[in-house]
Amino acid sequence: MKKKVIMGIIFAIIAILICTAISMVVEYTRTTSSKKPVIVEIPQGASESLIAQLLEEKGVIDYKINFKLKMRNSEHRGKLNYGKYLLYEKMCIEDAIETLSKPVEHKKGAKLTIPEGYSAEMIAARCEKLGICKAESFLNELESGTFDYKFISEIPENENVKYKLQGYLFPSTYAFALDTPAHDVIEELLSEFEIQYEAVKENLPEGMTMSEAINRAALIEREAKLDEERALISGVIKNRLEIGMLLQIDASVVYAISDGLYNVERVLYKDLRVDSPYNTYKNTGLPAGPICNPGIESIIAAMKPADHKYLYYHTDTEKNDGSHIFSETFAQHNS
Repeated sequence: MKKKVIMGIIFAIIAILICTAISMVVEYTRTTSSKKPVIVEIPQGASESLIAQLLEEKGVIDYKINFKLKMRNSEHRGKLNYGKYLLYEKMCIEDAIETLSKPVEHKKGAKLTIPEGYSAEMIAARCEKLGICKAESFLNELESGTFDYKFISEIPENENVKYKLQGYLFPSTYAFALDTPAHDVIEELLSEFEIQYEAVKENLPEGMTMSEAINRAALIEREAKLDEERALISGVIKNRLEIGMLLQIDASVVYAISDGLYNVERVLYKDLRVDSPYNTYKNTGLPAGPICNPGIESIIAAMKPADHKYLYYHTDTEKNDGSHIFSETFAQHNS
């Protein structure tokens, strides 16, 4: 009985080996390709072994050993290029090698670094300066473009909002080719926001919406210079909102009077009277929308404000390190 089982296993193994050998021979002698396209990105400096592995993983070839065997006698040995290539599943190996031997156009690119607290207007200006896309195209697309992200449905419609997606262009460092369509740039920034927000949204307290959290976070981002003060400033915003007190945050005025570019050095008393839905000196509650694009620390601070009774804060001019002095009463604030 055992002998029959062993013989059965041996025959099965032999059958598998024969089938594998036949399929390898079929692939080795294949002269046509399928119609199903595959994009394969070959890293710069990739060895032929790595290229063979990538092609096998993408289904361009079935057996990487066949690719290696073909390369031994190929005129293109040691001359394969890098970049993104359009290939096909079950491809003729010679055709794949021929395609990979041709250099692809490598567009010049730029590194786009967006600091926390940058507004959409500032991002647009930086994109144009780097040659990624025109500032006007960026802002037009931001205003009228269509983007398919679930979180966008949670942003309320408000005719007073300058840019609905202001606040959701996540600050980070990105790499783009020069002359990238503005839609694609914005798409990348929104995608990063979705990833980052998903990781922290469990901290959103009951009764606070996502859009409110981002609105608060934008104020915190422009006001806080030290990480340890983000939650304290968030607490001041919370306390003022709860009693219906004007927020009176200078950054909201600067956003209004600088057209979002924050290139105003001093806020004058006349500026505090500017007629804008973003001016928290004239309008109670939060601004019409976020005044910048906050980072993750400010978003968390907006969701988790410090528990205190402070209603006021101002810059500590003696320390001159970006810190603030917090007060519970106006008298303390003035003194």
